[in-house]
Amino acid sequence: MKRKSIVFLLIVLLFSFCFAGCEDGKGKSQMSVSVQTDQIVLYCMATEGKETLIDAMASLQESGELQYAVLSGMVTELNGKANTANSYWMLYTSDAELSNTAWGTIEYEGKTLGSAIVGAEALTVEKGESYVWVYQTF
Repeated sequence: MKRKSIVFLLIVLLFSFCFAGCEDGKGKSQMSVSVQTDQIVLYCMATEGKETLIDAMASLQESGELQYAVLSGMVTELNGKANTANSYWMLYTSDAELSNTAWGTIEYEGKTLGSAIVGAEALTVEKGESYVWVYQTF
């Protein structure tokens, strides 16, 4: 009886460690932030797991490096500058798999970045890629 209790306890501990270590499959990214009035550049220096841009932005907000607001899945404000009737924060990326140059481009550090094909909540950050929010008027 004692042996079954010990085995049961070991199984419970093993599963506890597994779930605590695995969490939700997301990792922590190391991001650098460069802020200008109408442009915010996030550069991924390192990442572990599958972290979305909005997850990385949440970490930056917690550390005080960035402020943002989301409404219905859309980033509506960055560092106190909010979307208006005809001006919006648009997301561009150097990640060719997650951008579409036909939808719009910007030039950043000698590279052409395309408009992101998914929002910040679905865009997985990758090491060495840039993610640029630009405040644009249409």
